[in-house]
Amino acid sequence: MYKITCAYDSQPAHFTLQLDNAIDAVNSYNSFIDWGTANEYSTVNLSEPSGKMHTKVFYRENRRVVTR
Repeated sequence: MYKITCAYDSQPAHFTLQLDNAIDAVNSYNSFIDWGTANEYSTVNLSEPSGKMHTKVFYRENRRVVTR
């Protein structure tokens, strides 16, 4: 099961989505392209069934994007 979460600033995740296939999971993860309504930053995580996690952090200031 693939899981996507999105959290704004230092708050708990306000969005969670579980998907059963990699293609839909990656497409959903890639659909996050900015900080949304966060005051400072938003964090988007994609967890794979293997335990690997992909993270994108969108900073409102200077429009920076950090991926891990």
